[in-house]
Amino acid sequence: MTVPTLTLTLLGASGSGKTAYLHGMYNRLSMGVQGYYLYTTDPDLDLDLAEDWARLRRTGAMPKATSERPISYEFVFRRGMRDLMTIDCVDFRGNAALDRRGAADDVALLEDRLMRSDSIVLALDSEHVAEWIKAGAPGNLDRDDDPMEISRFSRAISRVFSTRLADGDPVPGVTVLLTKADLLAERTGLRASEALQTAGRNLPKLVPVLAGDEAEGVTVALCAVQLGDFGAAGEATVDASRIAPKNLHLPIIFSLRHYLSEGIVRNRQEMGRLAESIDASRGELAALSQGLFGGLFKGAQKNSARQEIDRLLGNSSATSDDLRRAQERCRELDEELRGVAVFRDGRLLTD
Repeated sequence: MTVPTLTLTLLGASGSGKTAYLHGMYNRLSMGVQGYYLYTTDPDLDLDLAEDWARLRRTGAMPKATSERPISYEFVFRRGMRDLMTIDCVDFRGNAALDRRGAADDVALLEDRLMRSDSIVLALDSEHVAEWIKAGAPGNLDRDDDPMEISRFSRAISRVFSTRLADGDPVPGVTVLLTKADLLAERTGLRASEALQTAGRNLPKLVPVLAGDEAEGVTVALCAVQLGDFGAAGEATVDASRIAPKNLHLPIIFSLRHYLSEGIVRNRQEMGRLAESIDASRGELAALSQGLFGGLFKGAQKNSARQEIDRLLGNSSATSDDLRRAQERCRELDEELRGVAVFRDGRLLTD
């Protein structure tokens, strides 16, 4: 089975923690989590990420926010020694999705990137999500008072989906990433699991374009992650002794799971088309063999028909093998995603 390349784009308001998450995710997965590993294809970039993490461990200095120049990463995601996918990842600054066109070069770059993305990660600061939960998890947040900028990001993401669906193309999977998840319990007064379940049940009100009744074709996962138990510490510096990463690998697991599930749908469709073509070619061969002399003078045409049948059968066998392997991988990944809230077409599948 060919190793797929997945195009992943990170979104989030300034200060949402997406850049810090990316660093933590890489550090965690480069050491291995449940047999899964992540490495950069560029050894210098690996050193850059390692040095940033080491600085955080020594001094508590958080990674610097992304500037107007987006940061590109190429990762290889593995299970043991087996490559599962290559990840083409780009981290944009928070305001790239919020500024007017022409305000900066990365605005147009982000628009183009989103249209090509297989996976979108929308980072929301758990501090703001906790305040939303305390307020009763209302719907229709006022965009003027929403520090998460959900309305603006929803507009950008919905444009991608409407275009893809209209063209009949696969749509990206979306991860709603609750960063700084230690704040969910601290700010709501609930147990962390209760706060996360509340967010999951009410996700259609928080991001209706992704999980509401009209979220046609959308598959979205809610993943709460943290680098540590930092509480309400400032963005620039944290208490390094409280570093305690949790669930940093889950968004990557979900991205691969969704990518494979889209491939399974396409493989099944291709199997159907191949079956129809095989039947048609066999019918053509049977017709050539009929007649008074059984197609005696149609040897070349019959040979051509047999070769076409053999070719189609070979393609069908290869597609069937790809389908079987993808299904096996999906079952493995489902074990890792157990307990993660997933919505499809506006319906909660798991909680």
